[in-house]
Amino acid sequence: MAKNWAIEEVFRISYYEILCFFLIYSFFGWCLEVVYQAIEHGKFINRGFLNGPYCPIYGFGVIIVTGALDPIKSNAVLLFFGSVILTSILEFITGFVLEKIFHMHWWDYSEEKFNLSGYICLKFSLLWGVACLVVVRIIHPTVTVFVDKFPSTAGIIIISVYMIGVASDMIVTVLAIIHFKRRIILLENISSQMRKLSDKTGEMIFDKVEGAMNRKEELSVKNAELRKKYEDLKERYKAVLEKRERSIRRIQRSFPKLSFDSLRSFREQLDELKDKINKK
Repeated sequence: MAKNWAIEEVFRISYYEILCFFLIYSFFGWCLEVVYQAIEHGKFINRGFLNGPYCPIYGFGVIIVTGALDPIKSNAVLLFFGSVILTSILEFITGFVLEKIFHMHWWDYSEEKFNLSGYICLKFSLLWGVACLVVVRIIHPTVTVFVDKFPSTAGIIIISVYMIGVASDMIVTVLAIIHFKRRIILLENISSQMRKLSDKTGEMIFDKVEGAMNRKEELSVKNAELRKKYEDLKERYKAVLEKRERSIRRIQRSFPKLSFDSLRSFREQLDELKDKINKK
């Protein structure tokens, strides 16, 4: 007989319980992130990919760990190392997929020792292992009892509202990021123009120095034209950046190490061009 690989069979709990655990641990994870950021930065930061008070990666993580490692939960050593492996895989895949989809680095452990492509590092993997020990051994049994005793009708209503909220939040956030990516493309076009202008300025200032001394007035006119083009590009650059949506601003606050390579490249070219013009 073919084995049943339905989620309920794999995790030995009902879909209702899975959704309840996802809701609860997504919220707990968000609370944990807020507390960590408050200790680290001394202020409230809505740490998370989405706007609401939830971090889905924690919900998925706890469900995977509690479901997959339930047979070995009595063995603390195996539970710890199993948790380290599973949470590390989840964090690596999540970071990798988010970067491939949005072309942005959402977190970066490159400065930490024993990191893998900046997505995961030994320090936090071990911390996740300890956290999972606490969850599986202490927190999850209490949460399970709470879910079992909570009225199922009320639970279904809360879960339905919650999932609609998460789905709506995700759609709004993704659309905001996609819209922002279009502006990144616009900045890349401006950046290309900036590179051409920068090269032209460099050729005018640094090439044929002897001839330039004899054409001082002509160079002065050309330099003024280049300055005007520089100012125009600078204004276009500012106009694009000032149109950031609230969701993008929140995401940038939530992920301080979030990098936009196109923006950084553009700023470097802008400064380079300015230096070349000022040297003349």
